[in-house]
Amino acid sequence: MRRRMAAATVMICLFLSGCGDRSAHRPVSASYLDTVDIDSQALGKMKHAAVYVPPGYDPKREYPVLYALYGYGGTRDSVFSLMGLNRVADRLIAEGKIKPLLIVSPDYGQSFGVNTTPGQGVKPPGVDEGRYEDYLIKELIPQIDRTYSTHSQRSGRMLAGFSMGGFASLYLGFRHADLFSRVGGHSAAIWDYGAEDDYIDQRDWLYPSEPLRNERDPFRLAVSRDLSGIAVYLDAGAEDGLAGVDEKLYRLLRQTGVAAEWHTWPGGHAVSYWTGHFADYLQFYAGQS
Repeated sequence: MRRRMAAATVMICLFLSGCGDRSAHRPVSASYLDTVDIDSQALGKMKHAAVYVPPGYDPKREYPVLYALYGYGGTRDSVFSLMGLNRVADRLIAEGKIKPLLIVSPDYGQSFGVNTTPGQGVKPPGVDEGRYEDYLIKELIPQIDRTYSTHSQRSGRMLAGFSMGGFASLYLGFRHADLFSRVGGHSAAIWDYGAEDDYIDQRDWLYPSEPLRNERDPFRLAVSRDLSGIAVYLDAGAEDGLAGVDEKLYRLLRQTGVAAEWHTWPGGHAVSYWTGHFADYLQFYAGQS
């Protein structure tokens, strides 16, 4: 079931029975934020996603969908209430710089987006274990496609993430390259076992064995998976300790023939860095050109 949260401008909302069906949507002039509930069988609990619905949403049209994954310590509301991605999307749509799109920010705990089970690795404080990959791929995406009028083919589905979400975006995007046309890791939390690796307790929990590292490490997935059909955007602040390893992944992707791009600007590993480049990110995912 959908629950409307907050409108970008004052507007009248009619709460109708069956509002989770795309047929219940009516065209509106302003963007708004929804909440979608997902009764997750993979996790055995109710999960939720915050959804940006663009200005003029019309159920007779199909909209591309950007899945945006927050960083460690965040929640599904972070990319909107804290970071203001919806306001930047409003401005760029009004200026004709991006196509109207849906933006979905799911609650995925502090899980890095992978399927994990207790005892598989040494669990650091704060991380969440469970079948989060199954929830995000097999339950969330179909629920969004049922609830909204989406462009549900690969060409209309994109995946972005910040820090921990950057890892999750690259991991899920590379593992399921048939589902996504564009994938972005913004200050992605990834590792190459070099001297600059940080948060190694999280790294060792994700990669407790060579087989699991082969399944999860974006560096290894870049070689083992067919990524020929996706475009990849990587960036990090020049003062971010992750910039070096993120650029290494970019170089590997280019060597394997993937359509990847690398960007760096002044700044560190901070919300202020990401929000300063939201317009760049959105134009990669939904630009008019």
